[in-house]
Amino acid sequence: MDKRFARLLAVSLLSAAIALAQPVIGGSAVSSASYRTPGMPGSGVAQGSIFIVFGTGLGPTALVEASPPFPLLTTLGGTSVSVTVGGVQQSAIPLYTYTYAVAAILPSTTPVGSGTFTVTYNGQVSAPAPIQVVESAFGIYTLNEQGSGQAIATDTTPTYINSTPTYNNSIIHTFHPLEVVSLWGTGLGAINSSDADAPPFGDLPGSITVYVGNAPASVTYHGRAPCCAGLDQINFQIPQGVTGCYVPIGVQAGGALGNIGNIATIAVSDSGHTCSDSVMGQDLVNQLAAGQTVDFGYIRLESWVARYIPGSAGNATLDYGIATFSEYTPANAGLAQYGVSSGYCVAVDCSTECGGANLVGFSLSDSSPAQLDAGAALTIGYPIISLPQSQFESGYYEALLSGNARFLYSAFTYPVTGTGGAAVGAFSVNDVTGIPSATLAGLTNAQTVPVSGDLKIQWTGGNPALQNGQVTISAESWQQPTNTTYQAEFLQCTAPASAQQFTIPAWVLSAMPPSGSITEEGEIIPGGWLQVGQYNNPTKFSATGLTGGIITDIFYNGIGVFFQ
Repeated sequence: MDKRFARLLAVSLLSAAIALAQPVIGGSAVSSASYRTPGMPGSGVAQGSIFIVFGTGLGPTALVEASPPFPLLTTLGGTSVSVTVGGVQQSAIPLYTYTYAVAAILPSTTPVGSGTFTVTYNGQVSAPAPIQVVESAFGIYTLNEQGSGQAIATDTTPTYINSTPTYNNSIIHTFHPLEVVSLWGTGLGAINSSDADAPPFGDLPGSITVYVGNAPASVTYHGRAPCCAGLDQINFQIPQGVTGCYVPIGVQAGGALGNIGNIATIAVSDSGHTCSDSVMGQDLVNQLAAGQTVDFGYIRLESWVARYIPGSAGNATLDYGIATFSEYTPANAGLAQYGVSSGYCVAVDCSTECGGANLVGFSLSDSSPAQLDAGAALTIGYPIISLPQSQFESGYYEALLSGNARFLYSAFTYPVTGTGGAAVGAFSVNDVTGIPSATLAGLTNAQTVPVSGDLKIQWTGGNPALQNGQVTISAESWQQPTNTTYQAEFLQCTAPASAQQFTIPAWVLSAMPPSGSITEEGEIIPGGWLQVGQYNNPTKFSATGLTGGIITDIFYNGIGVFFQ
């Protein structure tokens, strides 16, 4: 079950579930792969695809899964799902059911458009909830089961780790240029037979484009996976010139710009089985590849300075502290997700949550699992600020530093300490912050930025001694269509600092929703930003229970914009 929805539902709906016998649905139906928020570009549930709903009282307390023989049934574990669109009522095909979540196949014959669905469990019917049915919207399944990070992608040649073969792509089992590999997801579109039967083999109608890095890949198959109803398989060739631990991949369905369910990453190297640009460092990657367990701590201090008010030279600043402590084995090496490789961009739906518990200091620079308890809180000085551990995720720490006031300054020493917890012992490390020199150029604050084409970002300066001579470009766009709905997309790119410019490709940029705005003291502040910065060279630290740890910082310089 996706952690974002689990937390929300556990807090807001549990009391209702206890009081009411009927199922309670917590929101709209979404793709079981992308989790794309309704209304966002690339959202919607495709005909014939697997969708998921969250709530309480939706099924039995123990997970029940459907399995062949075919045909699959429309009732599973006492749960059924009914979908009505355009006056046509259809019975979905449940694939699993559980108290808090139900996944089901939307029949291919369901009309396209807005509709409703209900969940029935043990004869009790829920209130209707919304569903938006589309022809196609391909979502990539990811290892973190949240629609972001490492894609579930495989090849036919195994890598042997401690004599155990693995076909799953990760930083210790990389793909290579010109290799044909398989991507797994759902949402290519309808089939001409019953979705309850064994899936047909063959390409599905309709155009798709598989983007790998910045280029379209050659596709050799795009249709249902022979094994499983509702599951789609895309076979494609890794383009030449692509390399990195975190290379973006997305599938554009139906030939429409922006119709990309989600953007994930794959690991690619020119040779061998490991990649070389993970923030963890090559020594820890090599230990993973040798079959060892790696416990890694990552602490980041971030300062965002931006001009938001039109025509104003004044700056607003937000400073954050974030830390994660994560354990990796060869089996879960794909969860070691840190940023995006040089020359590329990723984007992720942050309408509900992104990795962290409260979205206070979320950064695509770290989407790791964060499950090692390092104590109730870390502290940063001066003055002393506490970074509390998330109540939802052991090993995840974050805090907004000093409210909206400036806290972080360049060339200053900030001691960070941890008292230790169940998995990680006490530690102390000093971060001597970097001196920022990269400055965003060529754009004015509060200007409109179109998302219908490529976007050239320019900057001046940049220190070749920081971040291996790279810069990080960060962006967000958010809007609040209604009092109860919120849409947001985060974007991050890495590029060579010496180039002084970088083009964000349209296929990534099109994931951004139109920016809204807020009004403060009579000023209209845009709901989007663009910024550029450089990560400081990391300082290593050690603690009992850790294989290694690093601390770093970044100072962003940016502007507020309206993405449209």
